[in-house]
Amino acid sequence: MLQLISIKPASRIKNRIWLSFSDSSFLPFFIDDVVKLSLQKNQEIDDQKLELITTKSLFYVGQEYALRQIAISPKTEKIIKQKLKAFFYKIIIKYQVKAKVNTDEIINDILVKLTDRDLLNSKSFITYFVKKNQRKSKRQILFLLQQQGINPELISSDIFDQTNDVEKIKKILIKKKFNTDDFADFNKKNKITSSLYNKGFSLSDIKCAIDDLLNFR
Repeated sequence: MLQLISIKPASRIKNRIWLSFSDSSFLPFFIDDVVKLSLQKNQEIDDQKLELITTKSLFYVGQEYALRQIAISPKTEKIIKQKLKAFFYKIIIKYQVKAKVNTDEIINDILVKLTDRDLLNSKSFITYFVKKNQRKSKRQILFLLQQQGINPELISSDIFDQTNDVEKIKKILIKKKFNTDDFADFNKKNKITSSLYNKGFSLSDIKCAIDDLLNFR
């Protein structure tokens, strides 16, 4: 039977300890859970106990990872879920996890915890995302938001009040140093228009931006 051979505090991470087992595997663990599970050095660990210990360990490190990700920038539930799946895949290999645990259930439990703490706020994410992608077209931003798991019904038109696609197009054209001759050439103008349209800008906004630049020059 597997044996818990040591319980040692982590030197650099507060409230974390390391559990080492007789099969050379090891797990990071939340210090309070040691008491809750009545863990002791040289304790024999059966399969059921190992599954419980592993589940607690993965929940602990998974939640800490998710909190770090949210601290970097706002995240949606879909993004965190994807990141946790990739994270657990690596962790299971790194810590030589042998217990049969349901990582999908652990991820769902973490998501519930984060949601209860209002850390996966969709409105906060939308505001952050629009600001980060202010050079993109409104249509492209809406598409990308839905890809990130945002319900379209939550995307208010008010969030785009400070954006202007015509001005964005003009900035792109000026940066690319397009000149009057480019717009006079049908093929070049068509290529420019197609490129902008593929970025999500409407044909009416593209025409308006080009007309503004031509009139200005």
